[in-house]
Amino acid sequence: MGRVTKRQRKNKSPRGNSFKADRFDFVAESGIDERNRVSLSKVLPIIRKSLPAKSALRFMVYVNETGQILLEPSVSVPLREAWLYRNPKALVKVREGLSQLGKFRPRSLGSFAQFVNDDSD
Repeated sequence: MGRVTKRQRKNKSPRGNSFKADRFDFVAESGIDERNRVSLSKVLPIIRKSLPAKSALRFMVYVNETGQILLEPSVSVPLREAWLYRNPKALVKVREGLSQLGKFRPRSLGSFAQFVNDDSD
């Protein structure tokens, strides 16, 4: 285990985000198999309820000075989209646009046939 910083001791992730809750509920007991894996099969149905369908589930893994492990569900973001999450102003604009989209009611503007040009030059 690496050195634990003061920030981590104060219930913060290494990224500086506060954890959402201090209370954890016991779900199941699990052991380590011969390939050093821990099964999360009893926990996954609970976690998946709060995620979008078909999301690729990953975990951020945190360890405190007493050896307790916290797994924070995380969804990967494609590199081509990561810039948006690093730019708070752009993210606000995108979210604003998406909320407006739900309120949009299309209306017919009539035919645009008069603007078609049959010349292929």
